Amino acid sequence: MTVDVTTLIVAIGVTFAATLLLMSWYSRLRNRTSSIEKPATQAGMEHLRTVLDNIADAVMTIDSQGVIGMINPMAAGMFGYTEGEILGKNVDMLLTDIRAGGAAGISIGAREVVGVRKSGATFQVGLTVREAGNQGRQEFVLIARDITAQKQAEQRLVYLAQYDALTGLPTRALFHDRATHALARAHREEKLVAIMYLDLDHFKNVNDGMGHHAGDELLKAVAKRITSCLRDVDTVSRMGGDEFTVILESIPHIDNATIVAEKILDVMQEPFQVDGHEIHMTVSIGITLYPMDDKDLTNLLKDADQAMYRAKQAGRNNFQIFGADMAENIAAVKLIETQIEHALERGELLLHYQPRMDMLSGNIMGVEALLRWRHPEMGMISANDFMPQLERSKLVYSVDEWVLRTACLQNRQWQKIGLPSLCMTVNVSPYRFRRKGLVELVTNILKETGMSPSDLELDIPAENLVGIGQENYRTVLDRLNALGAHVALADNGIGDSFIDSIKRLSLRVMKIDRSFVRNAAVDPDQAAIVQAVIALARALKLKVVAEGVETAEQLAALRRYGCDMVQGYLFSKPVATEDIASMLRDGKRLL
Repeated sequence: MTVDVTTLIVAIGVTFAATLLLMSWYSRLRNRTSSIEKPATQAGMEHLRTVLDNIADAVMTIDSQGVIGMINPMAAGMFGYTEGEILGKNVDMLLTDIRAGGAAGISIGAREVVGVRKSGATFQVGLTVREAGNQGRQEFVLIARDITAQKQAEQRLVYLAQYDALTGLPTRALFHDRATHALARAHREEKLVAIMYLDLDHFKNVNDGMGHHAGDELLKAVAKRITSCLRDVDTVSRMGGDEFTVILESIPHIDNATIVAEKILDVMQEPFQVDGHEIHMTVSIGITLYPMDDKDLTNLLKDADQAMYRAKQAGRNNFQIFGADMAENIAAVKLIETQIEHALERGELLLHYQPRMDMLSGNIMGVEALLRWRHPEMGMISANDFMPQLERSKLVYSVDEWVLRTACLQNRQWQKIGLPSLCMTVNVSPYRFRRKGLVELVTNILKETGMSPSDLELDIPAENLVGIGQENYRTVLDRLNALGAHVALADNGIGDSFIDSIKRLSLRVMKIDRSFVRNAAVDPDQAAIVQAVIALARALKLKVVAEGVETAEQLAALRRYGCDMVQGYLFSKPVATEDIASMLRDGKRLL
């Protein structure tokens, strides 16, 4: 990612304009020789020199040959010289690419160049050059800024867009890119490609019993073991949570895939040492083959996913190869579909709401609607425990519609009884987002419930921002934005087109995932990521919401970084409707 000319001009243009005026004035004063003007000229020059000495950017003048005539202290300090060591020397010793076309004249304009310190170390410089004539002599004013930190932040964002911050593995979008190329090569070479879907068994028990830090350390160790079983040409990626995918390129036979699966199962048998504890972890693996099972990557992933669930049903800690009998919904999906259908009829589904606080006022500014199932036998169940299976069913569309309508009705009801206006956040599943008619559904529900579009925020799935169909997604977002609804990016840890995509989308809010927030107060790398995301959001004029805030240290760090809003267990877990109403009625401040 490079800094373009426009960015550089905006960044140092004001400084340059002011400096150019000062330098012109300084030159005129310096050349006055009248005995009457001399005392005033000397005083003026001293004043202007004081101003130049306190400008934050490096400033210098050069003649047409590149000889340095004046520098300010910032310039000397930036390059590691004293003023006497620089004056009269050629600017080429400090900056590259000053001249247009080799030995030709000085190149005017804004650009990135390489700076050279006295020690010989090089660094990146944002440079603006303008001509400023002095008593008929050609002279140029240079303003330079060390942009090393800025470039490092940009490189970190690019890395974050391509690689998982926790494990260092490729992200979902980079996986899609590599898989697409692997399928194309296999087609040309008439070879096979195996797609494997891996899911850790009972990983939730580690997070719940030992904490998220232990879970994170375990995921990193698992990633290394899976990688150790693969060739250099193969790819393993983290799809999110405790799910991984593998691409085995150009294999001659299905046995090559089963051998790798057996290796992975074997290396997982050795206990993991995490935080002084011994953890036994197994994995369930689903395998599908191109072009035998399908030729479309999306369908291949679904096939591998279904095969993985068959491995779960078979007792876990095994692999299953996709077969024709798996083409239909597996038994678990059919069961959950029937149960949820009955739950809708019996009114067992409900919403809990997690407050979102404004960092400046400490007031509740909005709530996020979170689906719950009051199971007659199992008690209260979070959506995370049944949505993965439900999303393999057509019933997911009905549930999504029920959540959106119920949330809007509840928000309107709060307003009718005189409670403060809130922004209601509703998550949109990838399947609903891909299906036609989302904008029409939102429009109809808003009219039906009487809720203002400005009180609705839709969390869009980040995976839809890249790859095939991106333009269609952008059209949907533009229409939602035109409707007046707020659109938030639900997860910013996505693929290689992330930065380019969000620049062109009608977003209002960027959310920082809890996985980044968790260690933002103690891990410099995670802190740098959070700061970079907030800086990017600021540049794009987006509000920033941090999720999963659980400690006062995390809150303090987010406040220092300039985060706008926060939500998490530090303030409130997701609560029932009446609890939110009580908080609003009492004017309760959670910050």
